[in-house]
Amino acid sequence: MNLNNITNYVQSICENISNVLDVDVTLVTKDLTRIAGTGIFRGKIGETISEKSVYSLVLKDGKSYVINKEIEENCNKCANRENCKELADICTPVKMGEHILGILGIAAFNEEQKEKILSKDKELTAFVRSMSDLISFKSISPDGSMFDIDELKKSFLNRISLEGHK
Repeated sequence: MNLNNITNYVQSICENISNVLDVDVTLVTKDLTRIAGTGIFRGKIGETISEKSVYSLVLKDGKSYVINKEIEENCNKCANRENCKELADICTPVKMGEHILGILGIAAFNEEQKEKILSKDKELTAFVRSMSDLISFKSISPDGSMFDIDELKKSFLNRISLEGHK
C-alpha cells in the first residue's frame, strides 16, 4: 500500500478533478512529499511540504479540513504562511482502513475559486473524500488484478449521481 507505486494514476485523478472543478489539486504522501499536482503544484512535485502545515494535522487526526486562509488559526502556524498564495483549501486523508497513506487537497488561488470551494464545502469535501477512496483502492492493486477498476468507477459514479439527487 504505497502511493508511490501509482503516481501516474494519482496524477490522472488530480488532473481530472482539476479539469472538472477548475481548481488546483495535489496529493502528498504520509511523509509529506508531493507526488502529484496540477497548476502551481505541478512544478512542486517531489518537494516536501512543511511539517507545520495543515496537511500535517490531517496526518495526525485523520480528518478532512476546509481552510479559509483569512480566518484559519492553523494557517498562522504554517512555516510557509508568508509565501502562501492559497486562499482556500479542502484537504482529506487518503486512507486504507485507519492507516493514512497521504493527503488529497484542492486549492483556490483566486477569489472565484475560493468562493466555489467555500460555498460548496460539504459537497466538495464528500467528493474529494470519494476521490481519495478511489486512490486508496488503486493502491491495493496497482495493476487492477484484484478487481475490475472500471466496474468500481462505474459503481462509484452511480453512487455519486444518486446522492446528488437526494
